[in-house]
Amino acid sequence: MAKIIAIDRKYFVMIASVIVLCLIGFTGFSLWQNTHSSVSKINEVPEIKMLGVTVVPDSIVKDLTYGSVVLKGSQVINAKVFDLVVTVQNTTSKQMTNVPVELQVNLIGDDSKKVISPGVLTLLEPGGTARVAFKQIKALGDALGKSATAGQHLMTLRIKPNPEGGVEQATEASFRFNVDSTVKAPTTVKKQ
Repeated sequence: MAKIIAIDRKYFVMIASVIVLCLIGFTGFSLWQNTHSSVSKINEVPEIKMLGVTVVPDSIVKDLTYGSVVLKGSQVINAKVFDLVVTVQNTTSKQMTNVPVELQVNLIGDDSKKVISPGVLTLLEPGGTARVAFKQIKALGDALGKSATAGQHLMTLRIKPNPEGGVEQATEASFRFNVDSTVKAPTTVKKQ
């Protein structure tokens, strides 16, 4: 004799919902573990750490107004030719030699205006710091107090790998700034 088992739809829907929720939870947990492990790799300390950037003449942080456009807290260089000095540190316990360094300056919005300046850091002791100077960098545009976009630059400093010299990782740092030769530097009060 055959038995027929009848299942009420509401119980079937509840059981199916529980199974679907368990599958979603398991999938979410698996993806969270993958994301968490990749984030820890990003936060590793680089072999060569960039400690600071100095611009000569000094850059100014100022709100700029060009017509109806206001740029809040803009980093401004008020010269058409400037020097850039970057301080780097070897965070490893090995000596590094012939470290390739590259400075790239782009005019934002105009890919045809790009300057790349290569350099080499000859020696970097374990835990030691060094200064890399790029002299007489010419601005690719100038806002001249009129245009919010004509003087916007992107500067990228890259340290390239050189396994023979002890550098395995590439390191890169970028920052944006405006060149506007009409901006006046604030006067400082001299102490007597």
